[in-house]
Amino acid sequence: MKSVIGAFLTLFVIAKAAELPNGFRTCHRSDPQYYDCLNKAVVDAIISMRGGLKSFRILPLEPLAVDSVKIGESQGPVTLKQEYKNIKLHGLTQGLQVKNYNIDFNNWVLRSDGYCPQVDFVADYKVDGRVLLLPIRGAGKSNITMYDLETKNTIYCEEYEKNGEKYLRVKKYDIKFHPRKVILQFDNLFDGDTVLGEEMNKFINQNSDLLFKELQSPYEETFGLVFTKISNDIFSRIPISKIFPM
Repeated sequence: MKSVIGAFLTLFVIAKAAELPNGFRTCHRSDPQYYDCLNKAVVDAIISMRGGLKSFRILPLEPLAVDSVKIGESQGPVTLKQEYKNIKLHGLTQGLQVKNYNIDFNNWVLRSDGYCPQVDFVADYKVDGRVLLLPIRGAGKSNITMYDLETKNTIYCEEYEKNGEKYLRVKKYDIKFHPRKVILQFDNLFDGDTVLGEEMNKFINQNSDLLFKELQSPYEETFGLVFTKISNDIFSRIPISKIFPM
């Protein structure tokens, strides 16, 4: 999910060097190595912004805080209603890599691939439903850890004018998660029954590939909405001419 974050912050960090702290890289479209520059600029800037950037009201990226996420009951082998609050995403800036950045300037479609060695999704949870016909319910602390997380990011934008300057607005932020391995831990399942809880966590992780596959789409859709908002908070303040200098 960093890549996730990397994709939207890319546009911001690469072009505002004159008004951002030293060390931020500026990439010009006339540069023959433009996309190589972008790949490096995003990583450098995001790491620099790990603790946030007060002058732009950018909150810390490590960890990234999200108020809440609700996922309605899915269909298929996994039917779960899920609610997460006080979410903290750890690892978005650790070992981050961004590659294959590409921009369709005619249609304003931005694409990139990202990689993080480990991302931890830590939150207060509430779940109710079934996993492969077995009932599951509980509320408490949860940790969903994705190892070797690869992401594909596609950002669909539109251009508009404000105060005589042209800006971008994100219409849709599409992100795909491809972790090598996922480990899930839900504390206090079945009203704190430790035996049932331990067995269910064991069962969940024995079937983590299936579980994540069933829940992947709503996770991606939910975080796409989160990052759309963050992206637009940034894009609405910086003209295209400063984000993508010629």
